[in-house]
Amino acid sequence: MSLKQLVLKYKKKTAILILLIIAAAGADIYAGYTLAWYYDIVTASDIQGAVRFSVYMILIRVFSVIMAYFADRYEAGVRECFNNEMKGKLIYSLAHMEYQRYEEKEPGEYASWLTNDIHQIEDKCFSSFFLICEAVSTVLFSIVALFYMHPLILATCIISTVILYFVPKFFEKSITESTLNISEINEKFSQKIHDTLSGFQSFVSAHRREQFIQQNNRISIALEKEKKILLRRSAKMGMYSVAIFRILEGVTCCLTAVLAFLKIVGIGAVFSVANISNRFLNGINSIFSNLVILKSSGKIFEKFPQNMPEDNRTTCPEIKNSIEVRNLQIKYDNHIVLDHQNYCFEIGKKYAIIGESGVGKSSMIKAMIGINDNYTGEILFDGISKEAYNKDSIFQQIAYISQDAYIFNDTIRFNLTLGDSGYTDVQLKDVLNMVNLGEFLTEKGGLDAMLGDNGKNISGGQKQRLAIARSLLQKKRIFVVDEGTSALDIKNVAIIERLLLETEEYTTILITHNMKENTQKYYDQVIHLKGGE
Repeated sequence: MSLKQLVLKYKKKTAILILLIIAAAGADIYAGYTLAWYYDIVTASDIQGAVRFSVYMILIRVFSVIMAYFADRYEAGVRECFNNEMKGKLIYSLAHMEYQRYEEKEPGEYASWLTNDIHQIEDKCFSSFFLICEAVSTVLFSIVALFYMHPLILATCIISTVILYFVPKFFEKSITESTLNISEINEKFSQKIHDTLSGFQSFVSAHRREQFIQQNNRISIALEKEKKILLRRSAKMGMYSVAIFRILEGVTCCLTAVLAFLKIVGIGAVFSVANISNRFLNGINSIFSNLVILKSSGKIFEKFPQNMPEDNRTTCPEIKNSIEVRNLQIKYDNHIVLDHQNYCFEIGKKYAIIGESGVGKSSMIKAMIGINDNYTGEILFDGISKEAYNKDSIFQQIAYISQDAYIFNDTIRFNLTLGDSGYTDVQLKDVLNMVNLGEFLTEKGGLDAMLGDNGKNISGGQKQRLAIARSLLQKKRIFVVDEGTSALDIKNVAIIERLLLETEEYTTILITHNMKENTQKYYDQVIHLKGGE
């Protein structure tokens, strides 16, 4: 996504806005041009003519103000379209990003993209683009007006343009650098704030409130410092531009005065030229300054994922026979976690994978279901390579339940359906009862009760049971439970295990590092993993 793509996407709206800007700029320059006529009428003591012309000039200015108002009003709508399109594309790209690539950054960084970076693009990029449109219109109308007054006046203004062009160039690199620095620090700031606020309890229980303050203040100060640097650099560029602008404006007015003394132009032209040259040079200065800002803020677009490729592979048919692992090897940083493993998980059977922490239990399962692609070897669904199939179609069949199941700051209903409105209340209550959350539902006050940020108002066991209920609701038949019952008490562990192990059509693969002997009899196979195997 880029500004050019946004403009082309909404070319009709952008064209209407530019026409309104042109109308406002044209009326404004024409009003300045008529000052020469007005002065000549006044000096000729033509009272009636002066009155009529005064009314005419007022009407022109009123028209200019009305056009400017409609342009500003319409610009708000165009900005809304640009922002919605940009956010929508970014969210779409994130949603279709490979899981491993998504995990390369923290959620706080993505949140910063959708808030701070989008705001910075709107504040700098969009604003600069619209200001450039206005400035270009003003400059073009000024060129026509100055040419009709005298070509020499126009030539002087054009020479001034060349001089003004080089002023912002000296600051382009430093302003771009500061803009990108602010974007990067904003990411770190969002991530740090989220991290420290989420760990507030740890700071309090350790009697470290002062460290909580310091952690948040440190990066906040760094962010504001970089903003100050950008403002100072922009102010310095503005100071040089304005100083040179005023000198050139004075030169143009002096030239017009000389032409008036020589009777080449009327005395009234001095007033018109002062007005129009001011707008011309202001417009030129605005174009060059905003081009620098536009270019620097446009760099932020490059941070966002571009043109995420669609997964056009074949839809995975229903897995009816087996999921097979052949010669699976997984390693991280040249450390072998799993080495040439071979397993076959038959559909309808129950499996337990046990072993100490870090031996590769989760890594193997994540590779099997498509979350982790960092492996060598083969994973086959009914004898066909997993790589032949679209990942989403695999996720539609396999439920993955981890020990850190995420609960959204939303209702119980949303946490079950994830926004899918195709379920009835009866269906939702049924799955809650299946995981022994019927009483919990009553206590909370129904399906539309809020659960708080990451389920802060409920226990870890209730979170895990909600995650299991979510998978049951989707009517999946293959369940991969990665320590997904670790937070449950004995009673609820028994309920969940009975549900997953005694239902014949379910294929269950349960990962644990601590299995009780009395439950092993429910599994068709218990796989013992050791580090480096």
